[in-house]
Amino acid sequence: MIEVYSALLELQTIDREIASAETDLKKFGPQIDEVENPLRGLQTEIENARAKLVEMRAQTAKLETAANSKRDRLKQYQTRLDRIRNAREEAAARAEMDLVKRAIDADEQEALELMEQTRRTDMKLDDMEKQLVKVRAEVEPRKQDLIESRDRATQQIEQLKDRRQNHVLRMDQQAVRLYERVRGTKGRAALAPLKAGGACGNCFNIIPLQEQTQVKAAISLHRCEACGVILFPEGEG
Repeated sequence: MIEVYSALLELQTIDREIASAETDLKKFGPQIDEVENPLRGLQTEIENARAKLVEMRAQTAKLETAANSKRDRLKQYQTRLDRIRNAREEAAARAEMDLVKRAIDADEQEALELMEQTRRTDMKLDDMEKQLVKVRAEVEPRKQDLIESRDRATQQIEQLKDRRQNHVLRMDQQAVRLYERVRGTKGRAALAPLKAGGACGNCFNIIPLQEQTQVKAAISLHRCEACGVILFPEGEG
């Protein structure tokens, strides 16, 4: 039975190492995200600037098309005006032509303003793309170091799991089943020492004398009635 206790304690040690390694592994995701955040933020700004440029250029083209269409209308009005002999009709035609001219001026002014905004945005985009190259050069080595550390941690976990599997194959399977049942899905401690004063090393409740004797004799596996852990004689761990 002493060998069973030792094997169970070794299994518990391996499980604790796996749990600790998995906890460490989970930290790499947020760390990589933190390193990448400046790069992601800059990439988002660049994407937004590119989308804005496309939108502004499309709007500029639309305004230029609208202005050209109005110029065509203005030519038509001018042709009509040349044929008009009535003063009232001439006045009405000239009024319409003035409205069209003002509309053309408004379109041209808005197009010019958009072209200026486009120029400034284009310059800003160029600066951001240069900054992106610089930030990427700073981020990538740090990110790669973290990825390599994460890969090593993953490999360590796989090695520990292989070690656990091989260890379990050599153990008493009834003891393994009891261990897994006590440990449960949350991975709590499955074994605790029976202290010299007769208390459970996990919950510190006093164990009945008869059970203390059985645990110390190491005849069979006994669990604490209070917390359920498997008890082993203190000094065996």
